[in-house]
Amino acid sequence: MVISFLDFLFNNVNYVELEAITGDIVKLRINELAIQRGITLYANVISKCEFKRVKVDRGKRDFVKNDLYYTLNVRPNQNINATQFWNEAITKLFKDGEVLIVPGYKNELFIAETFRKTIYAYQPWKFYDVMINELNTNKTYYMGDVIYLTIENMTINEMMKTFYKEMGNIMDAAVNHFKQSNGRKLVFRTGASISRVGIGAIPTEGETEDDVKTKAQAYVDKIFQKVFSSPNAIVPLQSNEELEELGKATGQSAEDLIKTMTATMESVAIGMNIPIDVFMGKTTEKSNAMNDWITTGVEVFLELIADELNAKLIKKESYLKGDQIFIDATKINHRDILDSAVALEKLYGIGFSHNEIRELFNMLPVSDKGADERHWSKNYAAEDELKGGEVSEEI
Repeated sequence: MVISFLDFLFNNVNYVELEAITGDIVKLRINELAIQRGITLYANVISKCEFKRVKVDRGKRDFVKNDLYYTLNVRPNQNINATQFWNEAITKLFKDGEVLIVPGYKNELFIAETFRKTIYAYQPWKFYDVMINELNTNKTYYMGDVIYLTIENMTINEMMKTFYKEMGNIMDAAVNHFKQSNGRKLVFRTGASISRVGIGAIPTEGETEDDVKTKAQAYVDKIFQKVFSSPNAIVPLQSNEELEELGKATGQSAEDLIKTMTATMESVAIGMNIPIDVFMGKTTEKSNAMNDWITTGVEVFLELIADELNAKLIKKESYLKGDQIFIDATKINHRDILDSAVALEKLYGIGFSHNEIRELFNMLPVSDKGADERHWSKNYAAEDELKGGEVSEEI
């Protein structure tokens, strides 16, 4: 069962308490929640990818599992696993617009909590005051020594500034309308009695009319406090005192406010290039929204990461020969092996081995004879390899 993100949110909010919340607080919380939702989606899917090491040996390119593979996919350092590491790195990249990853000992990688940098035009940038686990490394790093990812020109905080300004008035209006529609306005008539000081009384010596009005308002606030705080209340009224309601509250639901919140969420989703169905958690097995997002959104960041890893961890000469770090995003989407049976048969016919197909479904390879052999259907063979068939004779 697919549970909508907004359904979960709104079913766990007590809207009666919304009257005590200011519009600014509601606006801030919804904006923060929406942005954090988008960041979490990106961080979660990217951290699921596999970083594959491609190496060329005697003219043949193949995936290898070595120390670098272990660092990128299992344990970047002794204190954190790879899933946590990349999740934290992507979250920091979105929130700060940049993230610095510095090398440690024995092929370890660490995410800098804070750092300072000096930018040069024709020299490598310099990074210093690098804090890791609340400790200053007391080292100066140069651009060629670190993995530095930046999206400062598309930082979420910068991107959302305009959004905050535009949506602010809308959110304020929605909250105020909700409170006004569900509020109660009463008139309290005191009559001509002057027996109670402050209620229709004549100012005494040293008092002004404002002093009398202040006392009167304090009395009214105190006596009717329970009227507005309790579902059932009895208010004692003296002779000539009357209580009249200025129109009944409409009892409007929070539907308009929910619509505004939904509009906020959808605006953030569009700004972060996430399909609305994915953002709201409404995708189904037959939906193409996830694939669209991976293609137009996630892969942009995968290329950003891959380019930096290849530039810093692979030598230029080796890269030009074919060595590289390849980020495999095929594990992001769930695949059903039975639904894919027909497509898998076609893959086998164009040269995929049994073990390669099993790998697509995170299944362990088998050692059976022929499991790694490749086969091509005659339909896909070269033209000069096709033989046989009848030859018609000319009449």
